[in-house]
Amino acid sequence: MLIIYYFIDDTVTKKAYQNAADFIGAQLKEVPDLEDYYRIDKVILADQELTLKNKTIGGLFDHLNK
Repeated sequence: MLIIYYFIDDTVTKKAYQNAADFIGAQLKEVPDLEDYYRIDKVILADQELTLKNKTIGGLFDHLNK
């Protein structure tokens, strides 16, 4: 399970995916699920918090799409 906690304005919002591949696929669509510039509060993948250098949706995409 991939759970993303991200900011819209100053409010934290949560989006969950079954796995990282589902998130990557959703971001590759013509209209992605989440905007690349959204700031991330935290990301949980397989019950562990990820450490990101670039704490945006775009940074998470790059991190998972290695």
